[in-house]
Amino acid sequence: MNEPEENNAFRKLFGEIKKYINLQADYAKLTATEKISVILGMSVLFLVILVLSVGAGIYLSFALVYLLEPLVGIVASYAIVGAVFLLLIAIVILFKNKLILVPITRFISKVLLDDDKNSLP
Repeated sequence: MNEPEENNAFRKLFGEIKKYINLQADYAKLTATEKISVILGMSVLFLVILVLSVGAGIYLSFALVYLLEPLVGIVASYAIVGAVFLLLIAIVILFKNKLILVPITRFISKVLLDDDKNSLP
């Protein structure tokens, strides 16, 4: 082989390697965009559900107070509902790993580490 053919083959190989690297970079960008959008979408959904749940919890709390009022009085019914909320807070604090941290960690690691397209929620 003479020198111009070797130089031309090297340039073609270099061009193909450059194309491959650019395609891999584009693929990484698209994959990162997809995974970030899944995480952000689930975060927004969680926040919407949280806000609606707080509103429903407030209305249900007042309904429970008015339901208990004829039985124990207004002050005691508010105290009972407040105690129920404190009990719920204590349960969440005691089981925060199982209820909050583990599911969030599992979801984020599933989205970020799995390459299978069927695994995304």
